[in-house]
Amino acid sequence: PQGTSTETLKNFIYNEPIMVDAGRAMRIPTMNPKTTPSVAAHKPITYQRERQGKQKNEIFVDILERLNVLFSPNGYVLNSTIDGCIQMKSYLSGNPELRLALNEDLVIGKGGAYGSVTLDDCNFHECVQLQDFETSRTLSFIPPDGEFVVLNYRVTGEFRAPFRVFPAIDEVSPYKLDVTIRCRADIPETNYGANVVIRIPVPRNTASASCETAQNAVGQQAEYSNTNKHVTWTIKKFQGNTEQTIRVKITLSDPATTNTRKEIGPISLNFEVPMYNVSNLAVRYLRIAEQGKAYNPYRWVRYVTQSNSYVCRI
Repeated sequence: PQGTSTETLKNFIYNEPIMVDAGRAMRIPTMNPKTTPSVAAHKPITYQRERQGKQKNEIFVDILERLNVLFSPNGYVLNSTIDGCIQMKSYLSGNPELRLALNEDLVIGKGGAYGSVTLDDCNFHECVQLQDFETSRTLSFIPPDGEFVVLNYRVTGEFRAPFRVFPAIDEVSPYKLDVTIRCRADIPETNYGANVVIRIPVPRNTASASCETAQNAVGQQAEYSNTNKHVTWTIKKFQGNTEQTIRVKITLSDPATTNTRKEIGPISLNFEVPMYNVSNLAVRYLRIAEQGKAYNPYRWVRYVTQSNSYVCRI
């Protein structure tokens, strides 16, 4: 039978064209020794080509969580969910069986003890064997080619939101409004939010808007788009356990009304927090099940938290 797996076919597709002389069509063209299969573009930077029969055995594990959070104007969480997954990419020779251990106090469903890691529900890749999962929270599997998702999970209980937003609106005059946004990073000092983007919609009858950030603010930028009628506040690196503030002075073309105030917001956040996850789901260890394997692979485990829908009402 013919193999139609895209991961397999990529090995026969090259990223450089080979020109064939029409007069010598029968001669087999020589390939540039530096030419690599197109799949090489998706391999990690640390990946090395096989040399003299030796391969750098590596395995990459990503615990990725996307947050959906809705805040009230007072900064209280109205609704919050985590959509998470454990992704894996394997470059191990011999395709050995792996054992992946998660938190010992992991609870699936309701009824977990205080402080335990609780997931509302989860589903596993078809290659995962679950005979030891109930007793030791260990997954056994032979990883397929390429990248795949070992586990998808969802959390709907209360959790500590990494960023909190506190908005305030002050009507200076019928034609002028001051909007102050205070944003606090509720993550450890050793962590930070990368490329935090805060969008603040303003009223449709806004004639102009100016932005003021803290004088000692580094790596921050705020600008008003008259076309889209919103202010974009960008913070390149938002250190944990710190607070940032922006003040937006809005000038209106018509006097402010009750509806004018309603047109401000909701505020939305986009961010990524490296090496941090909200659910506290963790990989205890990643091992090769077969003890006889002579090599010791490189294991790379990464935690990433991202915003999916992160909104604060005003």
